[in-house]
Amino acid sequence: VHDVTSSQIPPWAMATNGVTYRSTRGGASGMRFESVVLAGLAPDRGLYVPESMPSFSPAEIEAMRTYSFEDQAFAIMSKFISRSEIPEADLRSLVNKSYKSFRDPLVTPVVKTGNVHTLELFHGPTFAFKDVALQFLGNLFEYFIGKKQGSERRLTIMGATSGDTGSAAIYGLRGKANVNCFILYPKGRVSAIQERQMATVPDSNIHCLCVEGNFDDCQDIVKGAFMDKSFRDEVKLGAVNSINWARVLAQITYYFHAYYQVTATGKDPNRKINFSVPTGNFGDILAGYYAKRMGLPVRFA
Repeated sequence: VHDVTSSQIPPWAMATNGVTYRSTRGGASGMRFESVVLAGLAPDRGLYVPESMPSFSPAEIEAMRTYSFEDQAFAIMSKFISRSEIPEADLRSLVNKSYKSFRDPLVTPVVKTGNVHTLELFHGPTFAFKDVALQFLGNLFEYFIGKKQGSERRLTIMGATSGDTGSAAIYGLRGKANVNCFILYPKGRVSAIQERQMATVPDSNIHCLCVEGNFDDCQDIVKGAFMDKSFRDEVKLGAVNSINWARVLAQITYYFHAYYQVTATGKDPNRKINFSVPTGNFGDILAGYYAKRMGLPVRFA
């Protein structure tokens, strides 16, 4: 694996126009990347998804085999983000900044046990797979908000958690300028380690709220806030859970990265491999689906 300078990355890996986004419920279309990242959920409560699907040819996929995780992420994200929204140098900086805190140089290494390969997604700051996406999302929030003026120059993040989402979101957003983060969790329903990860962060923009009840009660509070348009607009409310397209986008990379590691020593580097994915709200497996749509030769179980 080696780092690739911008002059070495081929033109096909750096699309200049990006794509536009629409709501899955049809109430919004033609949306820019920045808008969908900051909004999280569409006004009609649908999820924002790409209106067209960029792809790589088999030759292009093979050409990325020797790229570092960061350069693979840059090449993939460049397909979905217009340079007019995030210039090439800025996107590269955001990607590098997002993964420098990971403890393994491969970011998401694959280890082999018997005949099974396991993708390790626990090398981020909170040991949760969600660090891969939320470190990037936090930097995106700060980048976009930093370009705004006046009352628009702020963002309020509100989320509910049963454990790992909250701590990963907090560590992705702590210390971010003009971004306030409110995380709700159910009293007595998260592990002691997860509670300490959330409740002991001293940054002034982090607010951890313990709620009497269960996770659904926390989620109802958050959903109620997003359904209140006047409140949502007043505080500039945004989301960090898997409804945010940027989280799915960031997770696409580790499917590519895992594929390259598993097929590195095989006789047929283009053979299909099978992924078995434990997934809750389907954000993780959705990223894998988009990787497949982009041309990665994989199957899912």
